[in-house]
Amino acid sequence: MTIFVLVLMMLACSHLAKPIYLDQSQKYYEAKLPLVRREEILNEISLYHGVPYLEGGCTLKGVDCSCLVQLVFRGVGVKLPRTVKEQYGCGLPRLRGEVMTGDLVFFGKGGIPSHVGIALSNSQIIHASRRGVVVDRIDDVAAAMGLVGVRRVVRLR
Repeated sequence: MTIFVLVLMMLACSHLAKPIYLDQSQKYYEAKLPLVRREEILNEISLYHGVPYLEGGCTLKGVDCSCLVQLVFRGVGVKLPRTVKEQYGCGLPRLRGEVMTGDLVFFGKGGIPSHVGIALSNSQIIHASRRGVVVDRIDDVAAAMGLVGVRRVVRLR
């Protein structure tokens, strides 16, 4: 069942390679994620720090949370869908304790994702909040909104 769910999640995102075998381990699927240099993703993230929040916005004049994610990853050559719910269907699930730079961290009430940020470390994310694109502690955002899940969409080198 777990393998089936992983296959469905990977097929939902066009940037991920389609799995060849259904009986491979989690490491097999992670090896198929796009490889991105840590410095590249951090540089791309830094371009958006301080950009104002704009619901539905998708430019340097204003962004919302899912567009921030889409723009950052597009900047490093990884195509992701536009909405939070679609982005939640991408990548490989990870536990809270496994969060690392570049992971997508999803928040929302009742287990339904309504907000997303990009992990800078195991403890911090950058996200588009009503205060603009800011850095916050993951646990603070989770306390306010509820943690829904974590998805790994790239491998760092």
